[in-house]
Amino acid sequence: MRLSKLVNLGLIAAGAATSVKTLKRRAEWEGRNTPAYIVLDYDDALAVCTRAGLSFGDFLVKARDHGASHISLPEFTLHRLMAEGRVAAAWPAATRYSAGDARRGPRLHLSAADPDLLSHVTTELATRLPTSEAQLTAEILLDSPSGKVTDGVTLTVRGHLPALAEMGLGFDMEVAAQIAQAGLGIVPRPVSFSWPEDHLIDRTIAQAAGLGAKIIAFEGDIILGHEMHLDQTLESLEAFDLSFAYFCETRHQKGDWFIAKLRAPHGKVILSHYFTPQAMISEDYHSAAHHWGMLAGARGIRLCYVNVFRRIHATEPLECLHYLEHIREELEALGLDVGMVEGGRNEEEGAPGPVTNPPLSAPDRQSMALTGLATAGTISLAVSHTFNLREPLALGLAAATAVGAVALPILDRPRTDLEEAYPPSYAPKLLALAGAASAPIAATAFGPDPLVVLLGTAAIQAGTAASVAAHTTGQEYQQRIEEYHSLNADLFIPLAAVLFRELENPKARAIALALLGAGWYAANRLTPDLLARLDRDLPAGHTHHLSAARRILGDAQIALGPRPARRWAGLGLAGNVAASALHQMGHKTPAASAALAGAIGNAVALAAFRAPERPLKQTLPAVIKSWAGWGAIGLVLTKLVEPPRD
Repeated sequence: MRLSKLVNLGLIAAGAATSVKTLKRRAEWEGRNTPAYIVLDYDDALAVCTRAGLSFGDFLVKARDHGASHISLPEFTLHRLMAEGRVAAAWPAATRYSAGDARRGPRLHLSAADPDLLSHVTTELATRLPTSEAQLTAEILLDSPSGKVTDGVTLTVRGHLPALAEMGLGFDMEVAAQIAQAGLGIVPRPVSFSWPEDHLIDRTIAQAAGLGAKIIAFEGDIILGHEMHLDQTLESLEAFDLSFAYFCETRHQKGDWFIAKLRAPHGKVILSHYFTPQAMISEDYHSAAHHWGMLAGARGIRLCYVNVFRRIHATEPLECLHYLEHIREELEALGLDVGMVEGGRNEEEGAPGPVTNPPLSAPDRQSMALTGLATAGTISLAVSHTFNLREPLALGLAAATAVGAVALPILDRPRTDLEEAYPPSYAPKLLALAGAASAPIAATAFGPDPLVVLLGTAAIQAGTAASVAAHTTGQEYQQRIEEYHSLNADLFIPLAAVLFRELENPKARAIALALLGAGWYAANRLTPDLLARLDRDLPAGHTHHLSAARRILGDAQIALGPRPARRWAGLGLAGNVAASALHQMGHKTPAASAALAGAIGNAVALAAFRAPERPLKQTLPAVIKSWAGWGAIGLVLTKLVEPPRD
């Protein structure tokens, strides 16, 4: 064996050995990442109570007993209160205005059947926006439909009603007390509105914390404070020690990434999800519960924000209780603890809140540099093998890549004020991508003995897999704040290397590479990471609510389909073994086909290890099982087709 190859294998081994410490720490963190929360939407709860004829308090108890751990609580706004009929416009029988009134804005009169509610709204408007001149006044009211004149108390306020109606005005304390009395946690949902000044943000978040809440989930598609006051939002969250519900799957909220980026080092980010109305069309509560289990197990979701089925696949309102129960069963089957508090549940101290889970820190620069040696070894071996470099050049390349891999994490420093505030993560992404793109090529540098090919491929793949997994370890990757995007280079570069090496005819090689380039462009137009999409799990039971035939077809798709792609990881071992054997027998075209299959299989195997949201204990067994099965198949087939020796 050439000295350069031994040096490159040593670099890969050194990088893999350094990765073990990081991966061990990651596995321990994953073992602690068990708290989970089932949050029922407040408006859906009210709708169920209305249609089922239950009091809100009775329903809360049933929801708790069937699996809910929290109820959301939306923030008051005039828009919401008027839509619910709790506040209405009033018509004073006689109104006098001075000349200055028109300049300061029209005077609005609002009434409510609940005087305490009207008093709360008045206090909030007067405190949040003093120029509105909000006050309670005794008025002679005119009931417009009947013309009846009565005495009453109204809220008098100046300004443009749509501008006032969007502002957050605190939370319903009576409802919060009912939720807490039922033994459920509260997830406040503050609204965003125009010009959210610092004192308005601080007041809203302070009121949310005053409910006894530990988790906050902002309403709508914009985080309160976005974009010019996010620093105040973050400061208030930290002051009141609130965990941030990060809807990472949908990414529907502007400003969420910035809040999550800076809250992650404190361990105060909870991966959350909800099904949009469109997403619920293809589900019923059985399949949706399975889907929640898949999201929790394979995507790291820990807060399930539940909307009930109302029209599609809905039978009666209280069916939602069975839905909650099924979700809890799915989460508990994964070993998750639904609704636990730190130190256990204590009924005297109130409702459940998040368990403190220390954040998973990323590898330090020195560890990252040493882990990068595995990438250096695979790049050097891949280039040397593909272009058949002479030994001095191969040794020089190994030294250069090693220096570059070690230097990259050390030189990766913030360059602007924005990067200083929100530190980037370029080095680990680049090292992981370079390793994933070069390892399938380096794995073809062994032969001709099938066992040597098998062991060499497995060694390259295992070392690079450990390195890739270590580079994507850390709270930001685990919490999906930073994500690895391959631009499909880790699939198409190995394929290009196979075509370059296997096709001897220059014209055929050029055409094949041009077609592959067109395929790469088309794949990037479809998705920036094809392998990640193929490696996503399918939720079990996703067709079980349909006909028997569809159920059979669905189960067949789950068992034999391309997803999750890691089940085909061992195809890389079998492909490389088969390609080497076919080359020995002089079958060039079948050998090239086997080499392409091997490159795809090896790329798929490495893609499985750059999904940090999925626990290692779930990824490793699937890949090892595939390696063992396909590797054995490759060796057996090689022996069967091996030509007789003289």
